[in-house]
Amino acid sequence: MKSRMSILGKKFRKAGSSGTKVHIMANEGHWVIFKEGFDKILAKYPTRQGAIANAKKTLKSGLTDMLVFHRPDGTVEKVQPS
Repeated sequence: MKSRMSILGKKFRKAGSSGTKVHIMANEGHWVIFKEGFDKILAKYPTRQGAIANAKKTLKSGLTDMLVFHRPDGTVEKVQPS
């Protein structure tokens, strides 16, 4: 069975994503950060707050254009542009 990250990464690539969105979502009991269009998780955190704090640093540094916050069930909660 393919992981949720792998499936999402493939869907983003098919959609022609620019890869400038960073997602914060739950995965196997942790909160992870991954860049849209890539299968690889960039970072893993024990808490949602830790993941959000570090993702916001990525946004402020200019490495991404947008953050996408997901609820624990995987649905999108909020999108924060730079």
